[in-house]
Amino acid sequence: MRKTVLCGVFLLGALALGAGGASGRELATTTIQVQVIGGGDVAGGGGQISCGGELTDCFATYVSGSSVTITATGSSDWTFAGWDGCSSVSGASCVVTLGGSPAHNEITATFNPTGVPPGESTLTVSTTTDLSGKGGEVTGGQIDCGSINSDCTWTAVTDSTLTVIETPDTGYSFDGWGGACSGTDTSCTVTMSDDAFVTATFVKSASTNSLSVTVTGNGVVSGGGISCTSAGGSTCSADEAANTQVTLTATPGSGAGFSGWGGACAGTTTTCVVTMDGAKSVTASFSGGQGPPPPTGSTFSLVVSVTGNGAVSGGGIDCGDGATQCSKDVASGTIVVLTAIPSSGATFTGWGDACSGSTRTCTLSMTRARSVSATFTGGTSNGTTQLTVAVTGPGTVTGGGITCGHGAKACSVEEARGATVVLTATAAQGARFGRWGGACSGTVRTCNVTANGATHVTAVFEAVGTPIPPPTGGVVLRSTGRPIVKRTSSGFAVTLRFSASRRGEVHVRALRAGRIQAAFAFAIAAGRVTAGPFPLGAPGFYRFEVALAGGSLHWTACLGICGPEAAASPFTLARRAPTLARSGALWSLQIRFSSTQAAGIDLRVFRRGTLAREVRFPVDAGPVVAKPLLLSPGSYSLRLYAVDAYGRVRTLNWLAILG
Repeated sequence: MRKTVLCGVFLLGALALGAGGASGRELATTTIQVQVIGGGDVAGGGGQISCGGELTDCFATYVSGSSVTITATGSSDWTFAGWDGCSSVSGASCVVTLGGSPAHNEITATFNPTGVPPGESTLTVSTTTDLSGKGGEVTGGQIDCGSINSDCTWTAVTDSTLTVIETPDTGYSFDGWGGACSGTDTSCTVTMSDDAFVTATFVKSASTNSLSVTVTGNGVVSGGGISCTSAGGSTCSADEAANTQVTLTATPGSGAGFSGWGGACAGTTTTCVVTMDGAKSVTASFSGGQGPPPPTGSTFSLVVSVTGNGAVSGGGIDCGDGATQCSKDVASGTIVVLTAIPSSGATFTGWGDACSGSTRTCTLSMTRARSVSATFTGGTSNGTTQLTVAVTGPGTVTGGGITCGHGAKACSVEEARGATVVLTATAAQGARFGRWGGACSGTVRTCNVTANGATHVTAVFEAVGTPIPPPTGGVVLRSTGRPIVKRTSSGFAVTLRFSASRRGEVHVRALRAGRIQAAFAFAIAAGRVTAGPFPLGAPGFYRFEVALAGGSLHWTACLGICGPEAAASPFTLARRAPTLARSGALWSLQIRFSSTQAAGIDLRVFRRGTLAREVRFPVDAGPVVAKPLLLSPGSYSLRLYAVDAYGRVRTLNWLAILG
């Protein structure tokens, strides 16, 4: 094949420019949607972005200024690797131009683990559609799920912070998030400490439309049933009569100033008139000051978060240890006493945010919105665990406090650990129940599920006359625990635990640096399965895979010592010039690089922010020429992850523009 440099452009480097997944909202504003891959933090953007770790301010709207800057910060466990989607980059800082094209910017910050990689977690999104297949779309990263597309899962490294946004179809409105998210905000952000399920409910527009307001800084936005501060609360959204006009007023706190509106409002005057001819979202930014004024009769939001085995109560708050009353609108000037209550064997470590110290009580004066955190260590929980249900299609799942799907949003509840819950699937008129997934399986309308730990269930409904598609991959496999690793006189013994939705022959592989170290197959019945123990001799970082009838599941684990302390020899990657050539109507692209160590390679090809291709292969130390990729014309970003035998991770990024 003849090389060419005329019709194709290939840019080398850790930076890939461009963004995908535009929201499609016709607003004279610029939005930023941040994805954090790995355990780092991203902050800036005029104080509106604070994303990563436990921080979830990952979506912001801007109406003025020439540009904003956000900065990535790593930690002892994670190092910053690079940006994707910025207008320009300077080291760990990403600059986004405002007022340009596109109006929606999806920015990705990637961090690499400094030690043993923590494995991967999957975000699954479920959207409601009516019998006509309409409703809306949820987008972000590898998610493009809803009435148009069905890319509803995104697998990323554990500890990532992933953000998706909702866009209703014409004639529909967004009714709220469920599962790992809640509320009616445009965006939903999930910290991926484990697999997570999110539901998005869309309903046909009726006589009212939803108005939601987000406030940044010290101030209050009020009007038309709205009385919103930066801490949020129930008065940050309201259903307003369709086609009416709502006047919103921004009142800065003491010493603060009003910076400007965003979303359905624009400008810097303190009032904005919103015409409710559809669901509307408004942002308001304040700068400086000590807090919003307490107008007569006003309320302020008190928000509490609990980490560990314990609870916080007081002032209408009952949060933690299974209780979920974690926010409350409190009358201005009220004195609230919060009490930290450790669970059995636990210790209260201390307060954070508006409270401080380690005394078990904290007194607050509600002269402004307050946010409080409480941390507990040790002990055991009160014996509850979370049951989450995700519904796809026109139907409802009920039972054990769950009423989820077809407009109902009670999709996540706390159940007594070990309790058996009977879930019932009820199809809407003109539809039928298809199948269960997750902790349930089969096509019978009832499922008995035992909540021994965090439990996830999916249910699929279809309109009558529409073929029921098979489960993704043909079978549902789900982990029931991390790999069990035990030392032996000759090395290690490993046991894998999982559940399968059908019987068949399961294939098991153990890979180290991308190469198979053990492989076997055996017949299983549907239900819980144990594979092993099976022997492995060499220490190091392993990827364990199981496959059954097209379905697959994997874990990662360290046998012995992993990371930099396990190997004295360096592990580095270096780019080499790629090969780019025409192949009929397509392009043939060969990635070339060199590695100082044998490694397992995961090459991911993205187009407009969506994963278009993923290829895994092992390489030896030395020069590497990957197999050709046949790609259609367009812009692509390529990310290569290399993991050596000791779990050290190295990355290379490219941008390909194929004309």
